[in-house]
Amino acid sequence: MYEIFNMFVGFCIVMMGFLLLYMNLHMEKEKACGDSLPLPWEKGGWMNRAKRKIFDKSDIIYRDGDNT
Repeated sequence: MYEIFNMFVGFCIVMMGFLLLYMNLHMEKEKACGDSLPLPWEKGGWMNRAKRKIFDKSDIIYRDGDNT
């Protein structure tokens, strides 16, 4: 049980190290570009890049036989 806990703690430490490394590289790239770059979870980042159209019920074409 103690070995599993040690592996979990070690994994968390390594992931925090990767996060710090990524943030450092991101800040260096922003400094080199002289512009603000969005983080993946911010608006405009690769996780939020999809432009989704807001659903509008008035755009739906209803046909005879639709159960609405």
